[in-house]
Amino acid sequence: MTGYGRVAPRAVALFIDLVLIGVVTSIISGVLGTDSHGVVASVISWLYFAVQESSGWMATLGKRTMGLAVQGVDGRQLSFTQASIRWVGRWASSLALGFGYLLALFTDRRQTLHDLIAGSVVVQR
Repeated sequence: MTGYGRVAPRAVALFIDLVLIGVVTSIISGVLGTDSHGVVASVISWLYFAVQESSGWMATLGKRTMGLAVQGVDGRQLSFTQASIRWVGRWASSLALGFGYLLALFTDRRQTLHDLIAGSVVVQR
């Protein structure tokens, strides 16, 4: 394996992250009395990914569990703006039946569409 993360650990990490976001969103939405599939869920998801991936951890809880980190293609820690662009790029990756995620199978650095948009790469720690 090269220094770049494999696809399966990334999928498991995303599953962990989505479960955690779902739990937090449900709790907050219940307290606020709002629908968890709207603005609350989007804000929580954005902050969850952007704050953690731009932090010194360079990874969400799911990625840390799987021994992965996100960094710029230059090897540096992502800025909050870059991590936010990466999060927005997930929407593009999800379009067309997840084709943007499937790009990881065909790129040398296992980059998804949102990685390419943000200039990031997921690496094995």
